Formats: sequence, structure tokens, C-alpha cells
Amino acid sequence: MSGHSRSNSISDDDNQSVQMEGTQKAKRKRPAMKKRSATWNHFTLLEDNPNKCKCNYCGRQYQCHSRRDGITNMRNHLLACLAYKTFREQQEGSQQNLTTEGGEGNASNMVLAKGWSQDACRRAVTKMIIMGELPLSFVDNKRFRHFCSVAIPQFVMPSRRTIGRDVMDLFLEEKIMLKSLICNNKQRVSLTTDLWTSVQNMSYMVITAHFIDSDWCLNKRIISFSVIEDHRGKMIGKKIVACLQDWGIERLFAITVDNASTNDVAVNYVTMQLLAWRNDDAIVLAGQYMHVRCCAHILNLIVVSGLNELHASVAAIRNTVKYVRSSTTRLQAFKQCAQQVKCPNGTVVLDCPIRWNSTYLMLMTALKFQAAFDRIAEVDKPYEAYFLEKENNTKRVGPPGPEDWERAGRIVKFLKVFYDATLLFSASLSVTSNLCYDTIGLIESSLTALEASRDPWVVAMAYQMRENFDKYWESSGKINKMLIVASILDPRAKIDFAKHIFEIIFANDGWKVEEMTKAVKDLLNELYDAYSAMCSSSTPSMCSESVPSGSYGGTSYSPYFTTEVGLPEGPSGDGDDIFRVSRPFFGYAQKVFVQNEGKRVVSEVNESKYPILEKIARDVLAVPVSTVASESAFSTGRRVIDEYRSSLTPCMVEALICTENWLQAKLFANHVYNLQEDIKEQIFHMELQEEFVRSQASTVETVNADMGVMDI
Repeated sequence: MSGHSRSNSISDDDNQSVQMEGTQKAKRKRPAMKKRSATWNHFTLLEDNPNKCKCNYCGRQYQCHSRRDGITNMRNHLLACLAYKTFREQQEGSQQNLTTEGGEGNASNMVLAKGWSQDACRRAVTKMIIMGELPLSFVDNKRFRHFCSVAIPQFVMPSRRTIGRDVMDLFLEEKIMLKSLICNNKQRVSLTTDLWTSVQNMSYMVITAHFIDSDWCLNKRIISFSVIEDHRGKMIGKKIVACLQDWGIERLFAITVDNASTNDVAVNYVTMQLLAWRNDDAIVLAGQYMHVRCCAHILNLIVVSGLNELHASVAAIRNTVKYVRSSTTRLQAFKQCAQQVKCPNGTVVLDCPIRWNSTYLMLMTALKFQAAFDRIAEVDKPYEAYFLEKENNTKRVGPPGPEDWERAGRIVKFLKVFYDATLLFSASLSVTSNLCYDTIGLIESSLTALEASRDPWVVAMAYQMRENFDKYWESSGKINKMLIVASILDPRAKIDFAKHIFEIIFANDGWKVEEMTKAVKDLLNELYDAYSAMCSSSTPSMCSESVPSGSYGGTSYSPYFTTEVGLPEGPSGDGDDIFRVSRPFFGYAQKVFVQNEGKRVVSEVNESKYPILEKIARDVLAVPVSTVASESAFSTGRRVIDEYRSSLTPCMVEALICTENWLQAKLFANHVYNLQEDIKEQIFHMELQEEFVRSQASTVETVNADMGVMDI
């Protein structure tokens, strides 16, 4: 009985406890949703008012209703909060770890104690994602997380969503700082722009700002990478104006664009809109010289028109290179032939027919192996059969004969002028406007020399090139005279250099030389009067900038000033009878040297005596002569929005591309597309593959030999 009653009492207690638990669950409220934004790590909700929060560092309060208010004000406050910055500095210095400063190439490798913080590591991961063009999901990679757990055990790796928010926060932070730099200094900028269609089938427009700051450093910053609805000129112009308003840019000098007709409409639209702002300082000389055509594109049109005369010879050499590169066996046989005839090390490269500079490099490398091609024609039977086959229902052009190789030799020497000019025009982190007119003068002299040739084929090629040259760069009317002014503002050149080029171009017309000299002087006077009026209506600080000693716009003496180009003359091609065409500046420098009896002439810009001239020089020299700076952004865009990441929103794409450009601004090398480096990379991978094939074949032979031994 007692046991029975005991069991009943236990059951009653259990029932009572179950009822109590059920009552507690019924009273339990649904927990509030966790704030997902990283900004909430730095703010606390007020106890008496959950719709308001305060900064954890300075105590400033903000409205934070979940539906009515956003967190933009809180985020912007965090970027400017001095108390938060002090806290971060203290946190980074609170925990000290021993590390070596320096690294590779530093013999000292001093051991220092450096602080660690979660925020600093998280920020570093965000920069790694942006600058390394990695997917946001990289932080979810198990191998990367394992590495971090070993290297930094105390670091809590954020998720990809958190990294996405951090990317946007960093983008806004960097934009505020860059915007402050441009607006506070009332910086006048020049722009380049271009269009691109992504894998998402969306059209993007990039706008890049170029300016020389108060320290005389040339800056290049992408300020917009956004979707554009169509490619009409008016729409492009609207995008440019909207971008200027967004960044608070009130002063524009030039816009460099390619030769599409829509860009003419766009530049005209921007000019009219800026004039409507009723800001006398918005544009210079009513925008008469604001439209700068991309010199690299013009150069491409000139060269391609001349290469049409070489179609058969180029096609024959291209086909023989194709034959050699068509299989590993043929390439190996070609290398053996090259060794037999003592050709230099290396290999031949195949061009992209729509890129003339790659055709130049193909011809240049093929000429080095001409003896190897002749040798393979003798020992390789399939070689002749290859050229008897039909391609597109016509017999394949080739093999190249002596005349084709001779023409290739001439064209390579001539195209070197254009190849070097393309590299100069395509530079985006060095001043190019002061060298542009000298290069145009060199091309003019080269065409004049070819037109005087006794070879009809050379003359025909020169006339084809001359037609496009005069269309865009005819000195008396077609060329933008601001490019001539830029060369004059180079302290090594001045007005006498421009007159020297005029004498070369208009050798038999003294009146034309004087007319062009007067036109350029008048433009300089107009510029001076315009800037003088601007400075009189501006603050004194805007007209008295300091120039660091020993520097001038970040430019230095260029190797392009001292090169000479040999042009072969006559059908013999033996190299004895050649034109010697040198840069106009080279001849001008010799002339000045003789006039000064060998004394060194020192030129410098003294801004304390000539503040207006200093401001003119800063704005004119900052003008880019090609759109390469904007076009290069598309290679980054292509990697950011590849086929695996086509779901990225346009806002995130702009944040990734712009922030990468801003963060790497001090790390940028010259972003000229170096085709030779690309070729070296291709050759390296090709040789690596051949080495792998040889090692595989050697392994098979060894195994077969071992099997033979075992069979015995």
C-alpha cells in the first residue's frame, strides 16, 4: 500500500511539473530578431525608447525604427565618429603580438610588437576580397576557414553576407574621402568614358576622372561604373552630368572619348548643360577644346588602313605560323630545325588579326626564325601539302616566299614607330599630353619619308595611312590645339618646339608656319585671360599652390625622346639605303644645344611668380590622350561578373570595381596592356605543357622497358 501511494504521489508531482512547464512556455514571448547589419555592433537601443539608439562611443542618438528609419545615418556617423576612431586605435594596440617588419629583401627584419583586433582582421579580409577580385563566398570556403583557424585562432570569420555589407561600407567610406579631396580643393578634372556589355547582357558605362593634385601627382580614379539604358549620345551625356552632380564636381576641363559619332552628341550635351549651370568656372573657353579624341583609336585606324596593302604577305606568314603551332609534334619539329640553323631561343607567336599590334609582334618574332621556316619546308613533307589545302573554299595563302619575308622586314621596322606610339598613348599613370604632339610629328615625318619612296608598294601604303592621318590630325584645322599647348607647357619644349614642328610639317610654306604659331599663341593668351578671371573671382589659396622641388607633374625624361627609327628604302631591302627619321623633339634639342653652345639650359615652373600659368599647366597636362584608363576597367568587370557570378547586382559591381581602383591607386603600375608579357606567359605555359608531355612519354618508355625485362 505504501509503495502504491508513493507511486501515486510521484505521478502527481510529475503532472504538476509538466503543467508548470506548459504554463511557462505559454507565457514565453517570441524572441526579437537579431540585427543583421554590422553597424549594430556599435549602437545600443535605448531602454525607454526601443525606436532610438545611441552610439557606444560618443553617445549620440539616432532614430532607428525598423520600418520608418534606416541605418544610413548611423553608418555615416560611424565613419566620422572621432571617439570610434580612438577606440579602434586603442583596440589595435591593446593586444600585442610579436612580428617581423620588412620581409623579402629587408636584411634587418626587426621584431616588433603589433596589436590585433577583430575589426582590423575583418577589414583586411574585406580588402583581400575586393583587391583580389575574389567571390564574396570565398570566406565560406572550408579550406580558407581552416587556414585562418590555424593562423589566427581568435579571429571569428564573417559570413559572405556580412562581407557583402562590409564591401558596401568600405565603398561608401572611400567615396566620402575621395569626394572630400575633389570638392574641398575645387579640383578641375578631365574625364574618360567608355561602354561595355557584360555577361548579364547589361550595358555598363565607366567614367574615370583624371587630375593633378596640389602635390603635382597625377591621379586616375574610377568615379562611376553603372548600368546605362542605351548607347545614344544624349543618354551618355546625361550619365556624365549626373555623375558630376553626384560627386560635386563643378569644374571640368576635357572629355576624352573614342571616335564613335554618339560621343560627339554626348560631349555637346555636356557642354550645353555645364554652360546652363551659369558657373563661369565650370568649363574653359566655353568648351571649344573640351572634346579630345582617343589617339590610340586614331592610330589604330591609320595602321589598319596601311596593313590592307600587305594582306597577302601577312596572310602567308600567319598561315606558316599556324602550321607550326597546330600540334605539339610540329612545334617540336620546328624547334629542332631552329636549333639546326642556329636560331635564337624562343618560339613564334600567332596574332589576333583584328589587333594590329599583335600582328606586328607576330611578324617580328617570325623574322627571327625565317631560316627555321626555310629548313622545315625542306625536311617536313606535310608542310607543302598544308598549303595545297583549301580554306573557306579557296587555296590557303602561302608558303611565304623571299618577297613576303622582305616586305615583312620593312613593315616591322616601320610599324615600330606606331607600336611605341601606342604604348605612349596608352599610359594612364604618367602624363601623356605633353608627349602627344611630338609623337604626332614623328608619325607625320615617317609618312612623308615613305611617300618619297621609290617603291610603289610603300607609296601606296603611305597614302592609305595619310588619308586617315589628315582626317583627324591635320595640323591646320583638325587637331585639337590643346595638345599643342600641352607640349609647350613642358618646360623642356616651350613655344619654340611647336614652331620647330610647324617648320617640319609646312616646310615649303613659311606663311602657314607663322599662321599656326600665331594661332597657338592666341590660344595661350585666351587661356591666360580666362584663368586670370577665374582666379580674381576665387579665393587666393586657389591661385597659390606649392610645387615640390625637383618635380614637375610626375613626369621624367622619357626614352621616347631619344629614339630613332630606320625606314628601309627601295626594293632591295638590304638595309644600306634607309631614311633616318627622328623625333621632332630630338632635332629641336640638338638645335637648342648648338644655340646655347653646349650649356645646360634649366627650365622650371615657379608658381610663386607665375600662379596662373601653374594652374593652366596642371589642368592641361592632366588631360589623357586615350581612353585606355576607362577601357582597362572592363577587364576587371569581366572578372568580377563572370558566368559564375552573373547574379551580382549593379550596385555591388560598382562597389567592387570602384573600391578596388581606389585601394590600389598607390600600388598601380603603368596599366598599358603589355602584349609582350602576355606572349611570354603563353610561351611559358606552352613549354610547361611540352615538358609534361615529354615526362609522360619518358615514364611510358620506362614502364615498357620494365615490362620487357619482366617478360624475359
